[in-house]
Amino acid sequence: MLSVQQPDTNKDVDVAVFYGTRPQIVKASRLVAALRTRLSVVAVDTGQHYDYQLNGLLYEQLTVRPADLFLEVGSGTHAQQTADVVVRSADIISSYKPRCVVVVGDTNSTLGAALAAVKLRTPVVHVEAGLRSGDPLMAEELNRRIVDAISGLLCAPSSLAAATLASESPSGTIVMTGDIARDVLQANCSRAPSVVSIAGWPFAQGAPFIFCTLHRAELTADMGTLRTVLETLDNLPVGVIMAVHPRTRGVIASLDFQPSGSLVMRDPLGYLETVACIRDAATVVTDSGGVQREAYWLGTPCVTVRGETEWTETVKCGANTLVAPRAVASDLPSTVARSIESEREWDRDAYGDGHAADAITAATCTWLGA
Repeated sequence: MLSVQQPDTNKDVDVAVFYGTRPQIVKASRLVAALRTRLSVVAVDTGQHYDYQLNGLLYEQLTVRPADLFLEVGSGTHAQQTADVVVRSADIISSYKPRCVVVVGDTNSTLGAALAAVKLRTPVVHVEAGLRSGDPLMAEELNRRIVDAISGLLCAPSSLAAATLASESPSGTIVMTGDIARDVLQANCSRAPSVVSIAGWPFAQGAPFIFCTLHRAELTADMGTLRTVLETLDNLPVGVIMAVHPRTRGVIASLDFQPSGSLVMRDPLGYLETVACIRDAATVVTDSGGVQREAYWLGTPCVTVRGETEWTETVKCGANTLVAPRAVASDLPSTVARSIESEREWDRDAYGDGHAADAITAATCTWLGA
């Protein structure tokens, strides 16, 4: 658990950066450092993800200082979690009075902090603006559309995202900055270990394997579909190692499912171990946006267990294939087989060149007149 520091209300702050989930902590590790080269920053971890593997371990592995404030929001329904973020973020914004608030991505932490800011007439910078999956009922899609609509500076990770924002005619300023996740990957890829050195590694050295992560509510809320996915993975001819998100583990426990074939389930991995698994896998099976992009950059084919993705460039270039959850039993085995045998050559620059944090910092300074 990270300590909570008391606000220093006598200190002028240019920027308050809010984040709270595993992928946001990864991105904030680079973004906060870049912003601090030119601006005064208070970094706020909402605690939306609070397990050690999803929070504290990331700070240790990425060798960055912990957040200045930890809001301890924890779990809850979408409404409760978002409301808690709004109330607690508003307290921080009122105390520090930043010139702007920076939010990342499409989570309840993103929406809650952005709403708190605009209610207090504090301008908002949205990092990862303009992404669209096309599913208006998906929680993340709702969050990102709302945050885009109320943000003053919209930092798009790709030219397609920037074009989407332009077509929606937002009132904010649009800048194509690239994706910070690539910055972090490039800075840390060489530190990723050999997979066989990972504690409890279940496969022989050199043996092909599939790396899997599944956590989205659209899948875990449907116990029948989740069971089908797990059984299909367990029957694949190649070993599968699945890093199990706490939400997914709870549902699996209620299913009373025990793998007996190819599937090996384990606790979540650290960032460096995850990168190693993606890098060395024959293919990846996931519903995570972060894993989709990391596979794309590392040259590993990806199969995404969703009917849509906001990272559409990965599909268009052939790096990623979608399999709708309802079609897993019929389509996943053949799709995985084709993915393993596929060519691993595609353009890897759809989301910038690995200098997104610097681009976001420059755009923020220009926007603030700093």
